[in-house]
Amino acid sequence: MMNMVVHVPHASIEIPEAYREPFLLSGEELLVEATPSADLHTDALAHEAWPEASIVPASVSRIVCDVERYSDDAKEPMAARGRGMIYIATHDGKPLRRQLSAVERIAIQREVYDPHWEKLRAAAAGGVLVDLHSYPAARWPIETVSSEAVRPEIDLGTDPELTPASWRDALVRHFEKLGFETAINTPYAGVIDAGARAAVMIEIRRDVLGDPSDHARWSRVVRALAGLPLPT
Repeated sequence: MMNMVVHVPHASIEIPEAYREPFLLSGEELLVEATPSADLHTDALAHEAWPEASIVPASVSRIVCDVERYSDDAKEPMAARGRGMIYIATHDGKPLRRQLSAVERIAIQREVYDPHWEKLRAAAAGGVLVDLHSYPAARWPIETVSSEAVRPEIDLGTDPELTPASWRDALVRHFEKLGFETAINTPYAGVIDAGARAAVMIEIRRDVLGDPSDHARWSRVVRALAGLPLPT
């Protein structure tokens, strides 16, 4: 089997005590925010669908540090919504955390963001990367995507430099053959560059994925991912 790496950046709801002070929400309120912000169960999904792959999960909730964002807010579109590498807004646009000092921000980057990317790049080098996500059926107010954008059951995020056209088309055929409504770069576009020779982002609508206790929906998605065609 070729080197397959699955990046799972948003499954965690872990908020270590060391990072709690700047938040404006109580402990229970933080959990309430971290839960819908998370792509719950995508770590379990990756392990079940691809037991032989290298799985690279984020160690903490994205509301602590979002390892999928650019570290430089000037390059990150979501930073304008308070959801760059360091979130200061909730998923519905309310205040989440006080502004961090440059020293505090650098500390989080060095402790969380940089080690994650070192691990991801080491795992992905020269291999095939699947960047695995889930997303809500309804658009959040804080999102930058258009409210009119289609929200298909499966969204494939691609990049012409990282996603070979033949693989992209094979992925669409694969999911559509299994009955999934599938779109490319809609509503979310692109895929991260971690040094893999080929990469794709797979976004699964949350009402389609369900959770492990919902055997019918869960198993259908697991089977689809397990049979995923890989680039030749």
